[in-house]
Amino acid sequence: MTETPEDTSEGKEKPTLIDHGKKAMETADRAATVAESANHAFGAIKWVAIAVVTLTLAGGAYGIYKVVAAPAKAVGNAAGAVTETVKTGTDKIKQSGSDVMNRLDIPASNQTALNRSAEAAFEALTMMTATEPEGMKERIFRRTNFGGHENRVCKLDVDTGTVSIPVTLAADNEAYATAKALGSNENRLIRMILTAGKEDIALRTEWDEEAKNWIMRWKATTIKKEIGDEIAEQRVLDVLGAAVRGCR
Repeated sequence: MTETPEDTSEGKEKPTLIDHGKKAMETADRAATVAESANHAFGAIKWVAIAVVTLTLAGGAYGIYKVVAAPAKAVGNAAGAVTETVKTGTDKIKQSGSDVMNRLDIPASNQTALNRSAEAAFEALTMMTATEPEGMKERIFRRTNFGGHENRVCKLDVDTGTVSIPVTLAADNEAYATAKALGSNENRLIRMILTAGKEDIALRTEWDEEAKNWIMRWKATTIKKEIGDEIAEQRVLDVLGAAVRGCR
């Protein structure tokens, strides 16, 4: 029988216990390195994810801000524009109203003469004897043109030097009654109607408490002035002078 020769080749020594230990250490090192790398990778991924989420939220928040703030800003701007428009419109209305009132004012060329004549005429009209209207037509005429007259209505003809003008006038006694009871000169008003042919011209003089003067005006409903302000001033003074003598 042929015997199998034993393998006695050199260089093929059996691994010892130390060798196994080294290999185990190397394997452990490689595993630790892989684990550490993975840990770093996961850490990087985590921070990237956090950054992405933060940016997404920030972007979303900014988007929401734009969605919410833009309309709010637009509404604010619109509201401001509307407010400014309303303010401008209100100012224009006030200015228009002021212009209308100023148009009705009759400038006084001699304030002292006007104050003196108006004071005397007002006293005469408030102290005159009351008379009942002659018929329904006159009753309606008084009620339409002389509020608060208390039947103290004066009729007379005023001589202007060239013509004689029929005039009806009265003080607003009801309005003045309360002020008089309190010792005030407020609410003093004289209304007058000048009849020129078929036209009735309504003028008035009243006490301006703020300015402490009597002022002259056209009736508030006057659309067209039949005469100029200078002539109207003279007619008012003529009427007031005639009232002192003729209204008793």
